[in-house]
Amino acid sequence: MRRGIAFAVVGVLLVLLLSVGAQLWLLPAEIRSVAATFPEVERLAAPAIIWGVVAIACWQAVALIALRLAMPLRRGEFGPAWYGWLRGMLGCLLAFLALVVAAFIALNVMGYATPGVVLGLLGSGIIAAVGAGSLALFLASRPQAHFRHA
Repeated sequence: MRRGIAFAVVGVLLVLLLSVGAQLWLLPAEIRSVAATFPEVERLAAPAIIWGVVAIACWQAVALIALRLAMPLRRGEFGPAWYGWLRGMLGCLLAFLALVVAAFIALNVMGYATPGVVLGLLGSGIIAAVGAGSLALFLASRPQAHFRHA
């Protein structure tokens, strides 16, 4: 069983490293390529890079918090003292939802809301909303989650 957890941790860390590479190299390169192919979207290049980096960072933070909580949960030590981490995860998911709403509105106002973009935004927004809703319900159902323990 410990071996499976080790593989899962290594897998998550590998995905995190790949996502950092996507943030620093792949995302800007792809956006520049699209802007070179379609000059009419050139004005969206800088906001798209910023949005993409921040959106990926939100999910990286969620993954790192999940890794941080994996061991206490595995050892059966998870309790109210760890709820702050869950609130941090909830904050990251809500920040991502805010990014999705802002992008959806901005793209619609600017006339760039193509079906592929809208479906991607809606899909990722639904995933984040389900996660945030689940965490919020969990934290709200625990009265001890509202109090700080010394």
